[in-house]
Amino acid sequence: MRMGLVRHFKADHIPARGWITGEQFNRWVAEYDAAGIRPAPFTDHKEHWDYCICSDLPRAVHTARQIYSGDIALSEQLREIGVAAVKLSWFKLPAACWMVIGRLMWLAGHPSQPESRRETSQRIISVLDKLEADPQRKNVLIITHGAFMKQLERELRRRSYSGQRMKHPRNGQLYVYEK
Repeated sequence: MRMGLVRHFKADHIPARGWITGEQFNRWVAEYDAAGIRPAPFTDHKEHWDYCICSDLPRAVHTARQIYSGDIALSEQLREIGVAAVKLSWFKLPAACWMVIGRLMWLAGHPSQPESRRETSQRIISVLDKLEADPQRKNVLIITHGAFMKQLERELRRRSYSGQRMKHPRNGQLYVYEK
């Protein structure tokens, strides 16, 4: 079985600048989740995919429609790992700091985050179990998000898939894993 992972193209959303409160960061994240993409060339068209499944967030859907010509299955299980500012609404930090703190809180299992590591892992296991159980799905293209892709890669490797290691998934780049 082959699985191709693609991180959505860059979002058409203005990065948060300056020092912002946690509430402002949370609003920015919600706006980012609703954003489309900046169209970009996709050079990995030589690959053949029998099936395409992608996150139901607009930036992933728009990417999928640009790089895959067949039917596309949408799944909320492929959404990015949620991130939220910790409850320090009066405190201001750069958006990148809020993001790092949010990811660290997710790793630590802090209740400030929209989902736990276990919930993320369960989503990934559920998606992969369904894909692997279907004999019609031999070459699957998955369009999703950066942090989620890192966790997805970890589970693929746990299941004995091999492929290019991702340090930081690049927007619009194909990563292929085979078993």
